[in-house]
Amino acid sequence: MMVSSLIYADSPNGNNRRISLTGIDMVPVAVDNVFIYPFLDLNRLEKALRRTISDWPIVVGRLHIINNEDYFIELSDNGIPLTYIKNDKIEEWPILPVVVEDESKLKLFIDSVPNEPNENESLVRLKLTHLIRSNEYILGVSFYHLIGDGDSLIHFLNDLSCFYQDIQPILPRPIFERHLWLNDNIIDSSLLPMMKQLVDARERDQIIEDIIHEQEITDPIQISFSSEQLIKLKNLASQSDEHITIQDALNAYLIVKLNKHVFITENEHIQRINTIVNYRGISDSLAPHGQVDNSIMFMLSDDFPNPLCLSSIAQTIRRSINKSRDEDFLNRWLITLNTLMLNIHKQGQTWNYVFYPNEIWTNSNWKHDWASQVDFGMKDQSRFHTTGSSYLKFRIFRLNPFKDIHGNWIRDQNGAEVSFRIQKGKIKDNFIIAWKNDIEENFQNI
Repeated sequence: MMVSSLIYADSPNGNNRRISLTGIDMVPVAVDNVFIYPFLDLNRLEKALRRTISDWPIVVGRLHIINNEDYFIELSDNGIPLTYIKNDKIEEWPILPVVVEDESKLKLFIDSVPNEPNENESLVRLKLTHLIRSNEYILGVSFYHLIGDGDSLIHFLNDLSCFYQDIQPILPRPIFERHLWLNDNIIDSSLLPMMKQLVDARERDQIIEDIIHEQEITDPIQISFSSEQLIKLKNLASQSDEHITIQDALNAYLIVKLNKHVFITENEHIQRINTIVNYRGISDSLAPHGQVDNSIMFMLSDDFPNPLCLSSIAQTIRRSINKSRDEDFLNRWLITLNTLMLNIHKQGQTWNYVFYPNEIWTNSNWKHDWASQVDFGMKDQSRFHTTGSSYLKFRIFRLNPFKDIHGNWIRDQNGAEVSFRIQKGKIKDNFIIAWKNDIEENFQNI
């Protein structure tokens, strides 16, 4: 059984307003996620969706492109597609890591937005699947990246979760108009060495070919850390007065392990890290709290003074993030980033997302507890999954809850799962063995 319908806002207020997009928004892909619940009521979900859309007309708007140069989303008060399907073939939802490498395991449960939607296609699509045998419900969400980043998506879904429970959302109300830098097209040349991926932009087909090659010669890794283990790493990394976060310590630990067991020689060592930074709230003129857009930048650190020292690496990471939060620096960075991204897009290119020697990337969702913030009132019973891992690019998420042998739900809310890809064979094995040894020894030899 399958039923598809369009859900419209209770109080349409888009009024055909146009939200102009920036160069920073030029990420023409869909973000696909799934959430698993022990129960969801379809009628309550539809009612909550109607209320949510009333506050979020951008998710039912349409993308318009003029001369391949001007991009905007028209808030045209369309309906949001919602598909409901019953599945009596799957026994139950399997135990999976947060980042599922085999996309086919999630594809069945997602009604994906095309990577290049036309003016008649929805930018957000939902699909609810009822697994009859286990009586579980899977909510698949496809969200077009030009609308916004992960912060925007979880904001939208948290509002939906609150309205489903008939409570008022507590996050700031969404703001759709963006800072456009209309008269700022200056490139700050002093920043270009930190933006090699944009300076080295190439044709999309070439980048895709390189990414496919990276996938062929690498294997995925998913490793988990309990909240106690993360606190231990933070304490080990905090050997000065400088404030170190759990994420700083976790990234530093992973780099130390890579430098000791993968990139062993000095000229191979990981020397720098590129951190995806959410800059909402630093300046209301650039991106206030509640901003719905792609308020993210990537910040390349300085070289690590000691690429084998946990505290040295963690401190260097923290200094780079603190630097990115300086308003003057951030403004210069964003003007340059916006100009480069617009130029790249006009030329039909994309930024060079493949591996650079001596550098690594991190994109952490640890601050966003997806399973908890989109739980529809089922505390510590909902699970979250997404897809996509890349060579030496850390993705960090909170751990999902699980059932013990007695059927009770258990969750370490402050634990973390890290996903990335690494070379196949002995290199991967050495890294896993080293991590397991550290876990068994409670990091005594770090």
